[in-house]
Amino acid sequence: MILEYCGVDYEDKRYQMFGEPPNVDTSQWFDVKFKLGLEFPNLPYLIDGDIKMTQQWAIMKYLARKFGKLLPKSEEETRRCDMAQEEERDLWIAIVRMLFSPDIVEAKTIFLEETVPKQLDAFEKFLSDKDWMAGATLTYVDFEICKRLDVLTEMKLDCLDKYPNMKKYKERFFALDKIAAYRCSNRFKEYPIFAQVAKWGFKKEI
Repeated sequence: MILEYCGVDYEDKRYQMFGEPPNVDTSQWFDVKFKLGLEFPNLPYLIDGDIKMTQQWAIMKYLARKFGKLLPKSEEETRRCDMAQEEERDLWIAIVRMLFSPDIVEAKTIFLEETVPKQLDAFEKFLSDKDWMAGATLTYVDFEICKRLDVLTEMKLDCLDKYPNMKKYKERFFALDKIAAYRCSNRFKEYPIFAQVAKWGFKKEI
């Protein structure tokens, strides 16, 4: 989404897994994983000329610096971005634990009824009446947090209803012209959210 927002041409390289757990064929990725010249081979990765990078936050910060957009504009905004980034990481860890729990039904229930409200309550107070996590400035942090909010509302459509600041924040982000256009294009893939090795998010639930 950062590349779309910055109006940059790019190749969205994706690797497929075949089969169903526990017999999933991951060879399409692992056949090349250690042949791409990546210092820390992983997904996602970015190749920009001679620059080769992994780790999503490192990539997002690099892109923000490269295109001179989406960076905090003061020490206060930087401080807020740093904290929001770490809080998002905690949410991501909780999501991963839920996705690979032995009992996905119980884990998903606990996640949505206990973990998510605590996280959203903290974000709700942190955001307050500000437009973006940094304050007045849209930054790279908003892209990742709004992506996570999109996942949460896919799990439970009304999960933001008790958090008006966060609900408006998500709506504000996805209403940005270039983001809205991207999500209406054939470049946007709603699913899979996660690979089939996870216990939710590979196919849309009916």
